[in-house]
Amino acid sequence: MEEKNLKIAILHEMLIKLGGAEKVVEQMLKIFPQADLFTLMYDEKKVGNIFPKKLINKQVFSLASQKRYNLTKKQRLSLNLMAQSVENLDFSEYDIVLCSSSWFAHWAITKPETKFIVYYHSPARYMWDWTFEFQRDLKIPFFKKFFIHKLRKILLKLRIWDVIASNRVDISLANSYNTASRIKKYYRKDAEVLFPPVETDRFSKKLKINNLKFLEENKIDKNDYYIIISALTEFKKIDIAINAFNEMPEKKLVIIWKWDYKNQLEKLVKSKNIFFADARYWDELVFLVQNSLGLIFPWEEDFWIVPVETMAAWKPVFAFGKWWLLESVIAWKTGEFFYNKNWKDFVKNFLEFDKKNRNNFYKKENCQNQAQKFSNKNFEEKLKNLVYKKSV
Repeated sequence: MEEKNLKIAILHEMLIKLGGAEKVVEQMLKIFPQADLFTLMYDEKKVGNIFPKKLINKQVFSLASQKRYNLTKKQRLSLNLMAQSVENLDFSEYDIVLCSSSWFAHWAITKPETKFIVYYHSPARYMWDWTFEFQRDLKIPFFKKFFIHKLRKILLKLRIWDVIASNRVDISLANSYNTASRIKKYYRKDAEVLFPPVETDRFSKKLKINNLKFLEENKIDKNDYYIIISALTEFKKIDIAINAFNEMPEKKLVIIWKWDYKNQLEKLVKSKNIFFADARYWDELVFLVQNSLGLIFPWEEDFWIVPVETMAAWKPVFAFGKWWLLESVIAWKTGEFFYNKNWKDFVKNFLEFDKKNRNNFYKKENCQNQAQKFSNKNFEEKLKNLVYKKSV
């Protein structure tokens, strides 16, 4: 079948926020503009500018997970319906189903003649290696032990189904070598590594904006602040960075984005050097990155686009030295790390990094050259080859 006649579906778990995984989906749609878009939860107000409602396949709006989300606007309250919902999606008319999965999307059922390609951002963390953290973070005021007992039984069944679903996948792609190793451990199968696309050109091009109202209002000078860019959830360990910067009141930290955990994080702030900028998009976001001293990344991640965007904007990264960060950031060249899992070495290592950074130790060209390895162009070429050359 000719490339132009292939009928393609793109499936992503949740289109209710704009993060790194959603940027991957956005790029997939640019590469395959004829594709139909599916998801298990959709929020037009939050993502409609990038993923307008007209692009969403009509099947989505009859799913149980979507109906509950419409009522509650809470993703966690729809999680128990996602497995059922993804298996209810009908892909029988499609030649290719291209799936972006961190949770349940790879549970989709396709016909034998349909090529099913899954791009794994991660095997479901709460099901596998973050199981106990997930249980501890549950805010259940009454009968917690009873619910935890029930939850463990549910998770056992989910893991079994998760492995079974992984065996229906024709081509497994991983966003990093770390994710590939986790796929191998949990699913006992090999995955080809394809780094996610990063808009390196957008972040490397110098903007003409002179200043930003947020910086003026908070009396923050250019090139005198560090940034965190992340959804504000308990899993991102942003509290660690806040506690560290509380000990360094002369160092400024700007936290960009928002989510349910923002109120708890704001309560941790004890110094006037920590600022919450809420969500920022497009040129505003690029401006904040380009005029910062660099990125703080205090948590573990299989892949995160933001460190690469930061390096594309010729800025270094200070991060927890584990997993994906060790694949993207080069110590003594594009950033530095702290390694202690209890974060005891954060302040000491950061102060050394900050001193070198203010003395221009991390060269602009080194950061940008490293970022180019993860460009949109590389992603497009490799994904097209996988879809068209390996399709039936």
